[in-house]
Amino acid sequence: MHHNASSLTLRIQAFVATGFYIGYSPLAPASFGCLLSVIIWYFLLPYKVIYGAVTVGLFILGVVITDNLSKQWGKDPHRIVIDEYACLLFPLFLTPQRVLPLAIVFILFRILDILKPPPLRALERLPGGWGIMLDDLGAAVYTAVVLLVIMQFTNL
Repeated sequence: MHHNASSLTLRIQAFVATGFYIGYSPLAPASFGCLLSVIIWYFLLPYKVIYGAVTVGLFILGVVITDNLSKQWGKDPHRIVIDEYACLLFPLFLTPQRVLPLAIVFILFRILDILKPPPLRALERLPGGWGIMLDDLGAAVYTAVVLLVIMQFTNL
């Protein structure tokens, strides 16, 4: 019985960590995973408290799940996309619900997550789930700062 329960737990963790199996996409799994953030943003942004709770909850869940799965799958495998879809929710919280701001934030987040400017590469080297999640959180912070600067000087 215990084996079946742990197997089920592992399957549920894999389901969440891979963004409902989006992470298995052979093409751009992280970018497709970020589409989950867009869906959450679209439906929950008007409900700020719920949006905030979902965002923080997904981040914490991401640390725990990726820590567990990385012990079996290796350090930050591409199929894990909860780091992207949980962390993109942070700058999206500040993003007006229009196509142009969404596109800017989405593209900027992906570029920063891929390039990993300092200290994001160092954050990625942290052990377990923290290393998997914190570099994406850093990319989210950078994205939010750039978004706020753009919004300060334009009518975005």
